[in-house]
Amino acid sequence: MQKTSPLFALLALLFMQASAYAQNKRFSGKVTSGQNTPVPGATVQIKNSRIATATAEDGTFSLQAPQDQATLVVSSIGFGTREVSATAGTPVAVQLQEDARSLSDVVVVGYGAVRKMDLTGSVTSLKASQLQEIPAVSIEQAVQGRMAGVQVQQTSGQPGAGISMRIRGVSSIAGGNEPLYVIDGLPQFNDDVRGSNGLSTINPSDIESIEVLKDAAATAIYGSRGANGVVMITTKSGKAGPAKVTLESSLGFQSLRRKLDLMNSEEYVDFAKRYYTNSKLNMPADLANFTPTISTDWQDEVFRTALVSNSNLNVSGGSERTRYFISAGYIDQQGIVENSGYKRASVRLNLDGKISERFSVQTRLMASRAIQNGFSPSVGDNTRNFGKSGIGSVLRSVTTVGVKNPDGSYTDTSPFTFNGIDVENPVAVALEVLDRNTTTRVQGGIDFRAGLVKGLTNTTRVSADFYHIRRDLYFPRILPRLGNNIGSAELGEYDKTSVLAEDYLEYRYDFSTSTYLEAIAGVSYQKERLNTLDIAASGFGTDALKSYNFSSANSVSKPVTDIVENTLVSAFGRVRLNLLNKYLFAVSLRRDGASVFAENNKYGVFPSVSAGWRLSEEEFLKSREWISNLKLRASWGKAGNPAIRPYQSLYLGRTVNTAQGAGTGLAVGLAPTFPNPNLKWETTTQTDIGLDLGIINERYRLTFDYYIKKTTDLLALVQLPPSAGVSAGIGTGPDQIIDNVGEVENKGWELTLGANIVNNSNWSFSVDVNLSSNKNKVTKTKGNKDIPTIAGGNDASGSNSIIRVGQPLSAFFGPRFLGLDKDGVPIHENLNGDKNAQGVDVINAADNQIIGSPYPDLYYGINPTLRYKRLTLSSIWAGVSGATINNAGLFELTSPTVANQFNKLKVANELYPVPSQAAANAHFRSSRFMENGSFFRLRNVRLDYAFNLRNSKTIKNINVYASGQNLLTWTDYSGYDPEVNTFNGNDRRQGVDLGAYPASRTYTFGFSITF
Repeated sequence: MQKTSPLFALLALLFMQASAYAQNKRFSGKVTSGQNTPVPGATVQIKNSRIATATAEDGTFSLQAPQDQATLVVSSIGFGTREVSATAGTPVAVQLQEDARSLSDVVVVGYGAVRKMDLTGSVTSLKASQLQEIPAVSIEQAVQGRMAGVQVQQTSGQPGAGISMRIRGVSSIAGGNEPLYVIDGLPQFNDDVRGSNGLSTINPSDIESIEVLKDAAATAIYGSRGANGVVMITTKSGKAGPAKVTLESSLGFQSLRRKLDLMNSEEYVDFAKRYYTNSKLNMPADLANFTPTISTDWQDEVFRTALVSNSNLNVSGGSERTRYFISAGYIDQQGIVENSGYKRASVRLNLDGKISERFSVQTRLMASRAIQNGFSPSVGDNTRNFGKSGIGSVLRSVTTVGVKNPDGSYTDTSPFTFNGIDVENPVAVALEVLDRNTTTRVQGGIDFRAGLVKGLTNTTRVSADFYHIRRDLYFPRILPRLGNNIGSAELGEYDKTSVLAEDYLEYRYDFSTSTYLEAIAGVSYQKERLNTLDIAASGFGTDALKSYNFSSANSVSKPVTDIVENTLVSAFGRVRLNLLNKYLFAVSLRRDGASVFAENNKYGVFPSVSAGWRLSEEEFLKSREWISNLKLRASWGKAGNPAIRPYQSLYLGRTVNTAQGAGTGLAVGLAPTFPNPNLKWETTTQTDIGLDLGIINERYRLTFDYYIKKTTDLLALVQLPPSAGVSAGIGTGPDQIIDNVGEVENKGWELTLGANIVNNSNWSFSVDVNLSSNKNKVTKTKGNKDIPTIAGGNDASGSNSIIRVGQPLSAFFGPRFLGLDKDGVPIHENLNGDKNAQGVDVINAADNQIIGSPYPDLYYGINPTLRYKRLTLSSIWAGVSGATINNAGLFELTSPTVANQFNKLKVANELYPVPSQAAANAHFRSSRFMENGSFFRLRNVRLDYAFNLRNSKTIKNINVYASGQNLLTWTDYSGYDPEVNTFNGNDRRQGVDLGAYPASRTYTFGFSITF
């Protein structure tokens, strides 16, 4: 047989290839981001083939295929995948939208980052593009309704007020339930959730991503502070390239979401007269002879339509060696109550520099100043009770008088002799009271990163956080109750400094392209110092100087000063192993030493182990092309909660005034506190089993987690026996001491679903759904005894709850309402059978029973997004089911008596059709006032349009939008808003609604422009 010449064979092969190439058609185009910036390195592939290319630095691409028509599949890390139809010879423009759900996304975790596909713990994430969909004053607002297992609750609608975040339920009484926040590597607690919110000082527009670490595998690396979850906040960095300038500005209008239906003057006078008639009591003369001539709606007098403006300017860019992000922001949010509001100015400078091939430095610096004007909330004691609070005065004030008297003075809103005195004129409270928090904050840090040898790097971090809060409160002389007609003032100065120093090594070794080992090991030192000054005064000659000149007061209290320090010293380590991109293992360990605990319990060890199995990489599933990801996860670990006041394990002295001799003189003495030398961390052990599923290239997604959290050594106040010989504990209540007293269990599941239902060149529609269920139960207390939720006799919060084995923490506790008798007198369930001489049931403390839980059985969010070309409609729907609200305001405003009482809700006529003294004697805080707190609401909706500016050399992007918040709410709750928790900062008094600042409905219009 004749052999073929090698030269001839080569020529023939080249000819065939050239012929084939000549038959191919050229497809080209450009890939850009949502901001119309090029996306380099994106993959462009002919669908159902191996023909693919990558985009150039300017986002352009070109490839060859034999057909005239083709479907191009375009993808890039950090963006959603797009499919577009293309015709050979006609360039196409492809715009990718940022997508935080990509398997290749990098997720920030403690001391590092990991690809989402390599996660073995339970972590959820929000990126900057998602955060900007809602105009949020504070970080937590952007998270509401968007993460499974994360419940965000605003304690009040007051601008700048505290917001509380609960991750997988509550598990502590005295130790706190707020998560640990880590901002650019600096750990901190948001420990003031009722007053001025510490996190609201950070501009949400500066944030690149928020990751929430939920299970022990993710949180144990933070040891004694990770029991309530960890929220990782990463601020933005500059990107190499020309300077990019972005201006964002918005203007919004806020109004009261709903009014309460209060009695007008005629209805109130009629109710009062019926009470005296039904009670067979002599009717007061000022009531008997009174005919209403005026009916003031105090809600209309105090609430207003309020403006909110928000502007942000940032500049970013740099070279491969130096990158920068500079921003400035200002927000001015009026409150829906006259004279209330919140203002914040902030600046930020983030620099990233590459000193050499081995050394780099990263700096973060932020400064902000915020001023919050409040509306005198109730603090839950008799000094500032419901009637002496802002909202309480609005609801209690009798409508038969106007705002002012003919001489210009404010009217007395308790005009009848039988009313009582616990109410102020609400307009006077709104316009004349000074209730201000001024917060100045500076936060920053430097990370030095050095490459030591191949695969081994060292990071040294030094960070500091300083904030100063000035609390001004002044009740003028014109207020007879709060100001006592002489004027009273309070001043508080609080300085808190936190310093962090850390050093840790990171090592990575690649065994192959699909197998690698990662390890970190380091040490950490953090110290906090809090300086406080509190002073009060009364008897001012003029109101002009308010709380700014205490020397003009007749009586000035002794200043109360304090310095509190606490230190945390730690060592930590973590190892991750990825075998063949199939089998994932992780182990972490942290040892913490905390100064707040006694010497014999000062150190704790917090381990975790976790594993993942990517079944989708196994041969028996690889052929199932519709399964893009299938991973099983399991984790176990421990984390702690040290959030108690320092020095409670020590024997300390405190100064007191003591009587000398016969009590005729006073001298300063020294009295010891009663310490607990055995205090230690609350420890939460958590087991988690999870499943991640992606179908058709992550077009459909599912994540499921089931967890059990058990908290031991529960911290709480306990009653001391008389034999202890003390009259007060550590300052927290009479005859009480803080101790480790019990155990709590949280058990639940989380489900996240996502779908990109439509995704083509003109249309896209996606929806994400998250559902979470958590069951909370106290499993042990000291001696299995009940723990009361209120310490001392000065409580006026309206809370009636208890901590009892077998029940949720702070379960509602009271008599069960059964109905009304023939005379309109309430009937309650008599558990002990007590009766009076007339054979009538006697209802007392022995008849109290569990009547509800403040925690929902289910909370959920639905987030659909619809895009047509450059028009995008996104929305956030959220709700809860199964929660009970203790409507303490309803109890206060429906009492069937008018003696020492004020205006009523109209529903009082339904609750008590026969108002009388007998009915008033049976008006208990019972199940009758425990309301269903379930709701479903449209939390946010936004319509956004991006202009086509391809021909502009100056302006890269212009977006305009309109949005609305809290536009629709479905609920049976009768109060202002079902998302309420007046005393959220005190976890012993959960689910109470007592004069909380109402939520608002908001309409916002804004734009962003990028140069």
